[in-house]
Amino acid sequence: MGETSKCLCVGDQVRITSNDLQPNMVGKIAQIKKVYESFSLEDGFGKVYRIMVDGKVLRGVATENDIRRL
Repeated sequence: MGETSKCLCVGDQVRITSNDLQPNMVGKIAQIKKVYESFSLEDGFGKVYRIMVDGKVLRGVATENDIRRL
């Protein structure tokens, strides 16, 4: 697990760097709403994040590759 995952917590502000479901959100500043443990055969254990922009929770989840902490 990367060091970034240890730093991202509920309430942290992040910049969206990738969003396939809502590409118009790329570049916007968001806030982490929830953090979930995840597992995939490809990546192993990690975390995924529900993020919120302007009070609205975005569809889907973000991975560490989709957001960058401010």
